[in-house]
Amino acid sequence: MRALFAVLALLGVAGIAIGVLTIIRGMNAPGGTPFGFENYGGPGPIIAGLIVLATSLYLLSIWKRKE
Repeated sequence: MRALFAVLALLGVAGIAIGVLTIIRGMNAPGGTPFGFENYGGPGPIIAGLIVLATSLYLLSIWKRKE
């Protein structure tokens, strides 16, 4: 199960990175505003990444360790 938690954490970090790169790409547009183009989608990838990362850390913290 620890491997599953690690994969979830990796997916969360990847989602955050994709969201940040999308915002940076928008700032480099001719208008220079990060939320200027119509189909941007907002900060959804960042929020989803944070939720997945938090879920992974929560599940890891409550997982009973076998002794």
